[in-house]
Amino acid sequence: MAESSIGDQAIEFLGSYYAKHEKKSGLLVNRTVPTHQGTFADALFAYQKHDNSFFAVSLSTSASHKLARILSSYKKRGLGRIRYITAGSIFGVAAYLCYQTGSWLAMASIPALLAVAGFFLHSSLRKRYIQQQLRVAVDQLKQQPGDHQWLSIQVSSLCWRGNAMADYLSKLCERKGIGLLTVGKRSRLTLRQEPRLATCRRTDFLSYYTQGESVRRELSDQFMRVA
Repeated sequence: MAESSIGDQAIEFLGSYYAKHEKKSGLLVNRTVPTHQGTFADALFAYQKHDNSFFAVSLSTSASHKLARILSSYKKRGLGRIRYITAGSIFGVAAYLCYQTGSWLAMASIPALLAVAGFFLHSSLRKRYIQQQLRVAVDQLKQQPGDHQWLSIQVSSLCWRGNAMADYLSKLCERKGIGLLTVGKRSRLTLRQEPRLATCRRTDFLSYYTQGESVRRELSDQFMRVA
């Protein structure tokens, strides 16, 4: 499924989501909206609240392929087979050194202990590396500011179910207040995590975007026509 298709489904879902939760039908949606820092929101939603303030919602789909590849690889291979090769190599080298020095007693325990230690160290480092990749992808959403931030990725329910890294990604989004949507192979969209309201250090989050002023004007005109 192409990124644009994932974006279409996520946009359609979020349109219904805010129409239901915020009772808003006048929701503006723009794709690939640049910020003043030179980054882009894959989609930016905006509407004017009853108190005349503006509410912005950013959606990220560009990390979908990378995240799906990480989750799929972990589901199929776990932490990988190379760690077994590492353990075997350590055992062989340690056993050879013990043999060369004539330490027969040491051969009974030291090589095995070193091999086990190497296996667990390799596994731990590999796990941290995968988690770091997920954190980097999620942290990139800071470059797409909004009152609510959403991450949408294409991943099948089969790949997601029982996947420790999928659970880690979900908890990571929850901790950072990011909404999470997944789109399966049959175009089935699942809401995994709802977003938490972010704190804005400016007047509103639209001020972070180059089109912020024009969006405000369009929303204000729309508000006046309805009023």
